Amino acid sequence: MISESIQKLMEEKGFEKLTLPQEKGIPPIEEGKNVLIIARTGSGKTEAAAFPIFDRISSLRKIKGIKTLYIAPLRALNRDLLERMEWWAEKLNIRIEVRHGDTSQKQRRKQAKSPPDILITTPETLQAILPGKLMKQHLSEVKFVVVDEIHELVEDKRGTQLSLGLERLRELTRRDFQRIGLSATVGDPHEVAHYLGRNVQVIDATEEKDLLVQVEHPLDEDYSLASQLHINLETAARIKRIQELLSEHNSVLVFVNTREMAEILSSRFNIVQEDIDVHHSSLSKFMRIDTEKKFKTQELKSIICTSSMELGIDVGSVDLVIQYMSPRQVSRLIQRAGRSGHRLGEVSKAVILSVNEDDILEAAVIAKKALAHELEIPTSYDLALDVLAHQAVGLVMDNYKMEIDEALSIIKRAYPYRDLTREKFVDVLHFLKELHLIWMEDEVYGKKRASYRYYFENLSMIPDTKQFRTIEVGSQNFIGVLDEEFIATKAEIGSSFIMKGRAWNIADIQDDRVLVTETESLGAIPAWDGELIPVPYDVAVEVADMRTRIEEYPVDSNALEVAQAYIEEQSQFFLPTSGEIVVEVCSNFVILHSPFGSMVNETIGRLIASLVSARIGASVLMRSDPYRITLQFPTVPDHKSIVEVLKTTEPEHIQPILEITLKRSSLFAWKLAQVAKRFGAVSKDAERYYMKRLIYAYEDTPLYEETINEILREKLDILRAEMILKQIQNDRILIHIHTLKEPSPMALAAIRNIGGADIVYPKRAEREILKKLKNRLEKRRVKLFCVHCGQWSATFTIKHLDEYPKCRLCGARFLAILDRRDKDTIKAIKKRLRRERVTEEEEELIIRAKRSADLMLAYGKRAALALSARGIGPQTASRVLAKMQTEEEDLLRDILEAERTYARTRRFWD
Repeated sequence: MISESIQKLMEEKGFEKLTLPQEKGIPPIEEGKNVLIIARTGSGKTEAAAFPIFDRISSLRKIKGIKTLYIAPLRALNRDLLERMEWWAEKLNIRIEVRHGDTSQKQRRKQAKSPPDILITTPETLQAILPGKLMKQHLSEVKFVVVDEIHELVEDKRGTQLSLGLERLRELTRRDFQRIGLSATVGDPHEVAHYLGRNVQVIDATEEKDLLVQVEHPLDEDYSLASQLHINLETAARIKRIQELLSEHNSVLVFVNTREMAEILSSRFNIVQEDIDVHHSSLSKFMRIDTEKKFKTQELKSIICTSSMELGIDVGSVDLVIQYMSPRQVSRLIQRAGRSGHRLGEVSKAVILSVNEDDILEAAVIAKKALAHELEIPTSYDLALDVLAHQAVGLVMDNYKMEIDEALSIIKRAYPYRDLTREKFVDVLHFLKELHLIWMEDEVYGKKRASYRYYFENLSMIPDTKQFRTIEVGSQNFIGVLDEEFIATKAEIGSSFIMKGRAWNIADIQDDRVLVTETESLGAIPAWDGELIPVPYDVAVEVADMRTRIEEYPVDSNALEVAQAYIEEQSQFFLPTSGEIVVEVCSNFVILHSPFGSMVNETIGRLIASLVSARIGASVLMRSDPYRITLQFPTVPDHKSIVEVLKTTEPEHIQPILEITLKRSSLFAWKLAQVAKRFGAVSKDAERYYMKRLIYAYEDTPLYEETINEILREKLDILRAEMILKQIQNDRILIHIHTLKEPSPMALAAIRNIGGADIVYPKRAEREILKKLKNRLEKRRVKLFCVHCGQWSATFTIKHLDEYPKCRLCGARFLAILDRRDKDTIKAIKKRLRRERVTEEEEELIIRAKRSADLMLAYGKRAALALSARGIGPQTASRVLAKMQTEEEDLLRDILEAERTYARTRRFWD
């Protein structure tokens, strides 16, 4: 089966026997078949693909060119694969190299001149090298293509782009190459096999490996730890439990769902000096590599990580995985839990630490489904028009010009474009022509000079997103970073969001930063809202139906007790199931208890909000989660209109109605901007303020159509929403209405709408904010100028001012507070004292100076503090000081409020 040389190297490397993926995968690969190997992380599926390829390459030494392309979705995986395969390659005299965005120009020139036998790369870099004059010659010799972690690519545009890239590669080689896909466990292997293409044999090498997973809900009240870390008792209990688990194990991965949660947890563990580090996609490559190496060599006991560590990056032995909060999807839990117990025969162990009642129920269902191997079914990302446009240009980058029908036949070979019509393809080509990116003549199209820039600027389907620094007004503290998508779709002046465990109100949005003030808003949106993956329909339905039998699920005694108490309390009102929608009316809220998952509820919620808003002539605020749709009315809630929408809207009208309303949403403007960049309609660095103009400029174009398609695919679930409406209208799902004076426990969770906001600090001591404000103001250097004599001025820090400063020449206390660089005001006052004529501008400066001098005369140093604050002139300072505060703390509080008001209104003044 394997050559003698490979067998000897296996013995030298200490391989006692072949793993199941190798045993089942190597024979068909040696027979030249296209295969998809399904196996867990760390089971040796990489070697299953590599060993037979090594054997074949040994017989192709005389051919100059790249014989194997090994494509992995992450650069980190490229690096890891090179380290794993270099030893074998060196022993077998095979050249293996990596190429991606970080590869130096020197190394690229070397590869173009003398290509390796095996090139490890990313989907984006394949796009970069396909048109290369020398590289395309080397690629024409490719005999094998391995796509690692292929399950990560199937469902997004990167995968769609790669599928077309492989068809372009097929045109270069002029013959079929062998395709090998390597995948983690998936819900439908055949969908992944179709994506890989070409009569693929599915090899299921998932071993009957033991998985131990339990949902825990720590309740240990540690007042000392809560005080030390400035967190609430519930969070302290979870941190303490993580400490206990770390002490019981050698190497632990702590998975969280968002980058911010990774940073928050990491900061808490830094305080207690645990041997733990953080790993996520926003950190630099060098920081991530350093963390991986330290963990592998056991310098670190644990890593707090996001999905960046889900894939097969080799970090050595892991004996426990902790999932902080529900993983939201079964496939995610299995992938993460599979990082532990890597070696054959070892058990994968995972603990899910839940943070609230809904989290317990959701995590319990996901854990049970993981134990039963009931995974979500992947679906390929079909007919993406922006990817199609880019690859249509790619084809003529490879060939200068092409007949439309020939290009169409190549594109339709890719599984995501199997249903592409000629009419749609020609529409896209005409649009590219309008953008001056190609030329078209009769049945032929070709590249132009602009094609090069467009093609190479859009190699990546991952949107470039700007980041905004979040700064607190008053203290000027840096709070964190918000992504451009959040700013574009969720943020507006006056709205609230959660960051670092606290609620913040947006005072102003500037070019690269957001000014905020702390708030106690109940409707605050988590800043990581867009990072959370949707909870599937099947999970949400089971959560609704298992609430009375949670003891059948893998939860600890604390989780069981808390969940049962929650369900018992809710049962005093009603207990929703998947066979009904309970409409709960309370105050100006209507909460629909609709356990149909994130995307279905978002779809139905948007439908209701748009139609009901139109009926009542006022805006209705809508928020959804996997189990509820919350609607907030400006005054009296109109629940009858909601029920009417559900019972009378034709299911097939959902999509056209939402397409109309989506076009007015900030989400549509944001998505349109991203799609426009991928089409080459706007530059990569176009400002977000410019984007709304695009809505009218590109209506009725493929760009517009793709924006709608992308939102429908990524954010909504039209098909299931149609199904729900049909079931309502056929009385298979019943509607019950409850009008309550106070919200039920499950409704309260929705009204608070702080779903993922786990770590909510006790309200921060106001004195700490005021202390920082005082320190900042006292450090300000100001110029005192005597308006009485006009002969004396001096610069002081406010801290060192006398309580009631005097002119050192005439003794008057009529002193103006000026900016240190202000010469114009001094000049104007001296002119007035000499009785010379002054201009209107100089008169204004004199009046302003006299007002500040009046304040200094009356209030002394306290006036200097007020006048030194941001955005506070003599008029505002006069209002602040007129309150005659007896305590300095009260004065500082009023100054802070004035600063916050300025931050909220400055855009009207500037």
